[in-house]
Amino acid sequence: PLLRAPSLESRDTQSGQAPLLLAASGTMSRPTVEEAVEVLMMNEPKAFRIVTEVLFKIVRNIELHPHEPKYSQISTGSAAYTGKIACAKGGLRFLRAVGFEKREAAAGGAGCSSDAGDAPTLVLAAPDAEVLEAGKQALKAAVKEFGAKVEAARAAENKAAAFKLAELKRVSAQNNSKRDATAEAERRQIMEGMAADKAELERQRDPSNFC
Repeated sequence: PLLRAPSLESRDTQSGQAPLLLAASGTMSRPTVEEAVEVLMMNEPKAFRIVTEVLFKIVRNIELHPHEPKYSQISTGSAAYTGKIACAKGGLRFLRAVGFEKREAAAGGAGCSSDAGDAPTLVLAAPDAEVLEAGKQALKAAVKEFGAKVEAARAAENKAAAFKLAELKRVSAQNNSKRDATAEAERRQIMEGMAADKAELERQRDPSNFC
């Protein structure tokens, strides 16, 4: 069979994500919000913050303006999508979880020849208020949990750094102690040598030693 370019859905798996399940008909099955959030949690802190902020804004705007198409349509060729959603693990998965579906761009539509114009569009045709609210709450919970994990990791790093610093100070104190002990031994040796020299000088000055 001929090789095909990766589909829009497959791009959501290129950063180590589990692929979306295929339904019996061969179409991509809709993931749950919980599954999507689980994948979102795999991102690095910066990517996680950006993608969750954008997804939350998308869901909130649709809730506030359910009948305005501009809030329920996302061009997959736009800089906002490619730079904030598609590049993050679970970004597309979350959009699918709340009901977005891919719509291919119309061939030659409106004479549009740009990459963004030719790219498929994600469309939420029938917003489900309950699903959207669940998605929004799931994002809030994920942000809180992710923040706790980051804080715990930071605390562990600080603890490890403090232990390492304490160990360095202990070793340094031991080295200083050894140096002090060596210096004291050398000082005593010098003083004993000076005392011996003084005693020898006094013995030589004593005439009785030459009788």
